[in-house]
Formats: sequence, structure tokens, C-alpha cells
Amino acid sequence: MRVPPGVHRADLGEGCVAVLHAPSGRWQWMNTATERIWSAALAGTLPQVAQELRAEGMGGDVEAVVAQTVERLTQAGLLTDAESGSPVLPPPMPPATSPAEPCTRPGRLVRVLAAPALVLALALMRLPLRARMRLLGLLHRLPPAPPAVAAEAVAAVSAVRPPWWPGRIACMEVSLAAVLTMALRGRRAHWVIGARRLPNEAHAWVWTPAGALGLSGRDADDPRRPWTAVAAAPPIPPQDERN
Repeated sequence: MRVPPGVHRADLGEGCVAVLHAPSGRWQWMNTATERIWSAALAGTLPQVAQELRAEGMGGDVEAVVAQTVERLTQAGLLTDAESGSPVLPPPMPPATSPAEPCTRPGRLVRVLAAPALVLALALMRLPLRARMRLLGLLHRLPPAPPAVAAEAVAAVSAVRPPWWPGRIACMEVSLAAVLTMALRGRRAHWVIGARRLPNEAHAWVWTPAGALGLSGRDADDPRRPWTAVAAAPPIPPQDERN
């Protein structure tokens, strides 16, 4: 079996794993036992993992539990018999939550760019998540945005957000618009989608090699239940994985 394309995962700690199925935009929070069964299904070692779980104290019909878990993972789009996809679990994202210095007064030019970027972001939000991520992948050739440019773009989007808009303009839309604002300036930032546990929540923010923007207010990072990056568009280059 294989993991279909567009599946992302991250270890949230405390025995909790967040999984994002980008084709559908669905989230799953699973425990480490489920993740072990998922990995064993890919490796063809389900009988062995069933023996290990029984030895570790799992009661009842362990083989039935394992089979039911594999069926649920398949129905959720996390396992497939098709030849396309990966034979191993997707690698976790690099850390992408260290905060960058925010901007309080964006300039006029960046506010002018932020307005059409926000309109474009709202239009793109009608597309499936995987399509949005693929489109943002086209930005990978741009040079990374300096810290001041990134912070100014995030502040500018918040400044031009219309109070009369009847639809949703929250973390997904604001962070996407900020990334597009920087793209209009010929610079690259990364749209990061992450999660945290207890209660299980998802969030989106902006990341550059200088740090993360959009982890403030009620969405501020909490050391007791920190945000963990699960997916990024465009993907973060290895040379930028610094924080």
C-alpha cells in the first residue's frame, strides 16, 4: 500500500499526530498507535505490529482493531492500493513557528498591493486546498522576503481588510493574501498550515527564513500546546530550514 499524494503529517507531542489530507482539506488527529498501524500497512508488517500492540497490553481482538484501522485510513484517503504515492509516511515539516518582529505601520505602496492580493486570495479560497498549494508552489523561484517586507505585508492585509465583507476573512485568507502581496513585490514567503492539540485546532500563518508572522492575539503560540507546522506552500527549501 502507499500514501496518496497530498498527505501531510506532524507530531504534536504527547502521543498526538496531526494529518492533513490536502485533496479534501480534511484534518485528522490520531494517536501514535494509529500512526504505527498506518506505517505498518505501508511496510507490509501488520501481523508484527499486532503482536507488538498485544504485548504492550492492548486487549480484545487486536487483529480486528488493526484491520478496522487500516479500513478507516483507506476511507480517509490516507492509504491506497494505487501505484502512485509514497511507500512510507510523509516526512514531518521543519519547525516554522519562531516569531518574527511584527510591523505596526505598513507603507502606502504595500497597502495598495495588499488590496488586490486580498481579492485574489478570497477568489483562490474557492479552490480546493491542494489546488491553492500547487499554485503557490509556482512562487518557489522568487527570492525570500526580507523580515521587514514580510511583516509589512501581513500588517497591510489586516489594514485593508474591509469590515463590510459578509464572508470569512480569517487566518487562512489573511495569511494567503500576505503571501500574494509579497509575490507582487517579487518576493517569496510560505503559506504554512499547522495544528495543535487539546483542543484540536488548525491555523494558518506566514513564514520566511526570518520567522513566522500571524501567531498573535488569540492564536499566539502557547508553550503548553504549541502550534506545529504540518504543510507549507511553496515547500520550504532545505537551506531555509533555520527556525
